[in-house]
Amino acid sequence: MIVFDANVLIALVSQKTSADDRARLQGLVEEVVSRKSYVGVPTPALAEFLIRSDDATAAVLAALERKSAIRVLPFDRRAAMECALLERSERAKHGKKRGASDGAPYQKIKVDRQIVAIAMANNAERLLTLDGDIKKISYSTGVLVSAIADLPLPDWAKQRPLDLQH
Repeated sequence: MIVFDANVLIALVSQKTSADDRARLQGLVEEVVSRKSYVGVPTPALAEFLIRSDDATAAVLAALERKSAIRVLPFDRRAAMECALLERSERAKHGKKRGASDGAPYQKIKVDRQIVAIAMANNAERLLTLDGDIKKISYSTGVLVSAIADLPLPDWAKQRPLDLQH
């Protein structure tokens, strides 16, 4: 299972996302589905996505959920335990509640830790995010973190049409 952060969901439906990044995301989703796996969306990330989206993008998410390509992952007891252990570890390692974060508001750090803890609790093979704080939090957890640009470009997207007008 691959976990998507809110910023990746936003990129998935945004008109501003480059063609290559859109192809990378589509290729990843196709790969995950072909392996009979799924994309997990932590509930805190879903809430952030829904706050920043309109009804049309929420409908896109609903359509994906019907196809079983996406599953919403709750912040349940297991994730809460992982989050508490993560928080304790960060405090012990860095001597402060913000951990390795460079001045992010503590509320954001807590939500980022919840997202990482949900990924850990669900044995995610990868967490896809554009958030540097999530990368820092995940560093010592064993959860592989990637950005969209780190994903390979699918073969079908490497073929570009020739521009014969020039």
